[in-house]
Amino acid sequence: MEEEVKGLRDYLDILWRRKYWIVIPAIVLMIGTVVFTYSLPESFKSQGLILIESQEIPQDLIRTTVTSYADQRIEVIKQRLLTTNRIMEVVEKHNLYPEQRKRSPISAPIVELFKNNVSVDIIQANVTDPASGRAKRASIAFTVSFMDQSPQKAQQVANELVTEFLNENARARTDRAEDTTQFLKLEGDRMQKEIQQTEKEIAEFRDQYSDSLPDMLDYNLTTVQNIQEEISSIQNQIMVLSDQMTTMGLQLSMIPKQATGTISNASGQPSASMVALQELRAQYRSMQSKYSANHPDLQRVKREIDALEAEVGVNASPREDVEMQLTSARSNLQTLKQRYSAEHPDVKSAEAEITRLEQRLADLPVENTNTEAPTASGSTNPVYIEVSAKIDATEREIGRMRQRQAELREKLAEYENRVYQTNQVQRAYRDLTRDRENKLAKYQELRAKQLEAELAQTLETENKGENFTLIEPPQISNTAEKPNRKKLIVMGFAGSIGAGVGLGLLVEMLFGGVRGYTQISRIVGKPPIVVIPLIKTDHEKRRKRRIIYSLIVLGIILGLGAVILFHFFVMNLEVLWFKVLNKLSLL
Repeated sequence: MEEEVKGLRDYLDILWRRKYWIVIPAIVLMIGTVVFTYSLPESFKSQGLILIESQEIPQDLIRTTVTSYADQRIEVIKQRLLTTNRIMEVVEKHNLYPEQRKRSPISAPIVELFKNNVSVDIIQANVTDPASGRAKRASIAFTVSFMDQSPQKAQQVANELVTEFLNENARARTDRAEDTTQFLKLEGDRMQKEIQQTEKEIAEFRDQYSDSLPDMLDYNLTTVQNIQEEISSIQNQIMVLSDQMTTMGLQLSMIPKQATGTISNASGQPSASMVALQELRAQYRSMQSKYSANHPDLQRVKREIDALEAEVGVNASPREDVEMQLTSARSNLQTLKQRYSAEHPDVKSAEAEITRLEQRLADLPVENTNTEAPTASGSTNPVYIEVSAKIDATEREIGRMRQRQAELREKLAEYENRVYQTNQVQRAYRDLTRDRENKLAKYQELRAKQLEAELAQTLETENKGENFTLIEPPQISNTAEKPNRKKLIVMGFAGSIGAGVGLGLLVEMLFGGVRGYTQISRIVGKPPIVVIPLIKTDHEKRRKRRIIYSLIVLGIILGLGAVILFHFFVMNLEVLWFKVLNKLSLL
């Protein structure tokens, strides 16, 4: 047998056949929906609207220290207000949820219920950024609402929440500005103390290295140069005087200590023969250091000396000859020491020659002198005495210059040490001054920021910055926010009808059979010859009438019940009548 395919007419027949299974459950469910909907407690909502106003003074003139976004601050304030302690204070103050508090002493469910009844919604709008010229979403206002079964309590709590939002925002902005100002002030004071400490270190450093500071470098270099020039000048003078001493020593060695009649002319100056004799003696001593005693040139000069001595009548004794040689050797040693160090071979040779002459002089017998008062080591020759005096004066002058030279060298070492220390002192001094400049720049920056922070603090104190302004305070609502009875009733009616139809179809599936001309034709494959309609008995007719009467009475009762429920739970019938008349009058 083929599967039966049902059409729309078949389903309509089923609905008509099972109309009681559909209508009665649907009506019962509708009535239950209405009763349940109007038995739910009403919740009234009170809401306040707060405007987010921008800063009155342009930020180019005064920049605020509060840099967070408005929606961020709103969320922070909300979390501060919805703490357990503050919620319980509000609940006890306004006597909220008395039944719940009686049933449970624990505050957690009450706090959760309070949070669910509080709503903070931010209102955004499309605005144009004046800096970039681009469109963006910005928060321009927000609402704070509270729901409760009592409209008066809902308005009171909402009003308190709005007030707390306004006060908390002003307090938070003012505290932030004050904290910023105080922080910058403390940092500025700390930096000022560091600058004072650095300046103290610089002053102590300048006192300790006053002669080696970079400011004194030019002076020290000039002084070093002047001292070096003076030392060089003194050295040149010493060399000149030393040469003069050498010359005078040579002259002295050729002048006899004792005066004779032919050694000088009428003016008291040495005669030509005497001068020639002195030159030959000097030449002879010079040649002695170069040649041996048997050298022909040395013998020739010796013979010329003997001839001149015989001519002028001067015969130098062996002792005088050794003394003249010793004087010349000492003068030569002084000259060598000016040019070479003490370890130089020429200096060593000259010292050995002096030692030999001193030993030779000590071995010679002492000669008797005349009874004249001796001068210049017993000399009676005025020329000898004069030359000796000049040599002594020159020696004293050289000694004085050497002492001055030693003093200048000590002074030069001191100033050279200052110049040497200047580089090290300059690095340390530069580090100190750079540290002071950096700290001073940081201090000036902190003071400038502190001034800006103080202006921003004044801005926040006088409410000239971005603030919250209440433009619509919470009101007492006459209309319940919850439940939405119309929506619940519509949904309940739709569900009731669906439940009735479903029940009717279920009964049809469970207790179905072959019904009607069409089904028989489909099953048999041929139409029936005769169709006999349902013949109802008198009992069935009476039963049907009783059911119809019962349904009519039930409908009347349900209608009256619905009217009564509407009158007491939805709207007064007189108010409804006046509204209907007003609507009709507008037509």
